[in-house]
Amino acid sequence: MRICVIGAGIAGTLLAWRLADSTSVDRIDLVTGPPGTDATAASGGGVRGFETHPVQRRLAIDSLTELFDGLRETAGYTETGCTYLLPPYAGLEGAVAEVEDAHPGSTQLLDGDELRRRGWQGLPDGTVGVLERRAGFIRPDDLRTAILAQLRRGSRSRVLDGPVLRLVPHPDGSVSCRLPGSGERYDAVVVAAGPWTPGLLAGSALPAEPYRTKAIQIALYRVGGVLPTMFVDETSDLYGRPTADGRLLLGVDTHHWSVPPGSSRPTPDLAAQAVRIAHERLPHLELSAPDLLVSNADCYADPPVLTLWSVLGSSHRLYTFTGGSGGSVKTALAASRAAASDLLSTGVDGTAPPTMPHLRRTTTSRTENTRMTMTSPGTEPATTQSTPTRYHTVGIGAGPSNLSLAALYQNATTDKLALFDARPGSGWHTPLLYPGVRMQTGWMKDLVSLVDPRHELSFLNYLVSSGRLYALINSQFDSLPRIEYERYLTWATERLGVVNFSSRVDAISFTDDGFVTTIDGEPVAVSEHLVLGLGTRPVRPDYLTGLPIDRAFIADELGERLPTLHPAAPTAVIGGGQTGLECVLRLIGSGFSDVRWIGRNQWFRSIDDSPMANELYRPSHIQYLQGLNRTKRRELIDDSRYSGDAITPGGLRALYQANYDAMLSLGEFPARLLPGRSVVAAELLGDEDIRLCCTTTSAPEEHVVRQLVVAAGREHVAAPFDADLRERIEFDDDGEMLVEPDYSVRWKGMNGHRIYSFNASRYSHGLTNAGLTQLPVRAAIVLNSMFEREIYPIDDKLCAVQW
Repeated sequence: MRICVIGAGIAGTLLAWRLADSTSVDRIDLVTGPPGTDATAASGGGVRGFETHPVQRRLAIDSLTELFDGLRETAGYTETGCTYLLPPYAGLEGAVAEVEDAHPGSTQLLDGDELRRRGWQGLPDGTVGVLERRAGFIRPDDLRTAILAQLRRGSRSRVLDGPVLRLVPHPDGSVSCRLPGSGERYDAVVVAAGPWTPGLLAGSALPAEPYRTKAIQIALYRVGGVLPTMFVDETSDLYGRPTADGRLLLGVDTHHWSVPPGSSRPTPDLAAQAVRIAHERLPHLELSAPDLLVSNADCYADPPVLTLWSVLGSSHRLYTFTGGSGGSVKTALAASRAAASDLLSTGVDGTAPPTMPHLRRTTTSRTENTRMTMTSPGTEPATTQSTPTRYHTVGIGAGPSNLSLAALYQNATTDKLALFDARPGSGWHTPLLYPGVRMQTGWMKDLVSLVDPRHELSFLNYLVSSGRLYALINSQFDSLPRIEYERYLTWATERLGVVNFSSRVDAISFTDDGFVTTIDGEPVAVSEHLVLGLGTRPVRPDYLTGLPIDRAFIADELGERLPTLHPAAPTAVIGGGQTGLECVLRLIGSGFSDVRWIGRNQWFRSIDDSPMANELYRPSHIQYLQGLNRTKRRELIDDSRYSGDAITPGGLRALYQANYDAMLSLGEFPARLLPGRSVVAAELLGDEDIRLCCTTTSAPEEHVVRQLVVAAGREHVAAPFDADLRERIEFDDDGEMLVEPDYSVRWKGMNGHRIYSFNASRYSHGLTNAGLTQLPVRAAIVLNSMFEREIYPIDDKLCAVQW
């Protein structure tokens, strides 16, 4: 039998060691994970017998027994004793007796008075303690190193460098592991990769739902005062242990779920929280500033028991051995022995292992100390309640900004992401799309190329995949047709597979579990992080109220209303920007002969597309803006607005030429341009005409028309935060959310959970805030911030301009 164990943490290494001892195994391969500190290296190494979960308690007791029987020296065992603080529960005395029977003279139950005598203060009424004298800590990294050395020397065992890139189950039940530059096929594969487990399974299109990653953080302190035993305080989520050199290791439950695997930047607030609780519980201790902060991730599941689980039922010999209660050091010895026995009992016929038949995976417990409900074989809980799907990140809106984020996200992590959008399907300003409408950005500025030009969702790959490449090149467009860009977005959306359309979000709230997204009154998603890509909606001026909607409407409705309009009737287009220009062009092209184009500015401005103007759309200029005070930054952004908030280069030329061509047939220009006029009111006359009242630089004007198209700009859509979450958001003097350089929103009580916002930070991030020019750069900044490491480098050093 050829077996592969993926993951060289303490659990995977011990399992491979057990299997290598069996004559039933022809070869055992242990594949290591990515380089760097893993959960085993960062573990505090605590070992004890008492656990609240009965199966986990049995494994912990048996592991402690094996440790004492012959592995104490190899594992570097140090005895400190252990105090487990918890509220009393039915069956606690029996659980304590179970530990005491295995290790006589070790375990006793302490009441509140005895706990106070031993230095514990501020505990909730009724709290009791389980004291174990034969408990302490090992050095799991030392134990792992010793076992790896044995495996490397073994005749039937190999230690291979990973990571595993993909798992491929075969019809006969065997499984292939693909490594960089090679691949192997095995009779059985066990994934014991800790926090990398869910990502590896999901990346191989395999079920990963039972598993979740969670941040763990510990700190090391110099201490004044008598050191406590090793302890777990279930009433406050604090835990700790003395070290061999007289310092104190402290940690507190992070509540940070779905974090990326591997080490990450520590959170100082968590260390401060641990110190605060320690001062409340053990006031006699004097703690220094932390000498060391370590943050990592581990894998959790429900029930919190380290055991062998089949990934695909009895059809394949693919298993997991991970996701107990986070750190599995205290149960790994006994659990690995049981898992090896179960695995070998399956042979190669695919019979499912008999491990723990009374356990069923349900939902993930909040902490390792949560007592689980046991169910009898084949029974269901009395009631079933649907729970929201958990994601690492939820995005509100599926426009270009969040599509860019999703595209880069899929190449950065295998954690789950979902986008929710109210529209019935993919599109981008669809009502404004018609032949002749052009983009204002170049095709290279797509969803991904500025930071990841080899990404499969690049615009170039879209052209090649759709067979359009040569036809588009030979068409020699100065500017890309906007319809083509919308089709590109649809193509990318279909390949991402993360967008939920027809999903209008009613509310976003924040709970202990994270952000809760509600649709139609029902919570549908819980996430660690939230990304707002809400976009804009057309402005409807007050003067439209009371006018006939079939003849006075916004530009988005022109395509729908056009067949009912009269081409010879006087028609006004209000709005001197790109949308207004496109409406005028469409009316001229449809044979309208009396069009008045009214704009507020003194002339209809084209975008400044000069090289110097384009310097404003580089990451280096965004970074420069961040260093300015708010007043100066706003002044500069307003001064440069016509580098982006204007008409596409060549757009006015196209209008003038279309107007001239029509004049040759009609004898007069079908469109009159009326700049420098601001419409302040509209009135329906007795003959059903519409009077427009305008201010100008000289005197008021009136224009009487029959039909009216309004392209008066767009406004941001407010995020649907509930009252509590909105109260936590910090706003500036203009009522806008305060957005940091990494696009994160300032809010109170974030505790590692972040809100990011696209398209709503014009006066902090400049003109790139809502445009398409820097989509992947913005997404890369967010992902680098979200995962607290440089996933996508943003290099903009070669710049001739010194701001």
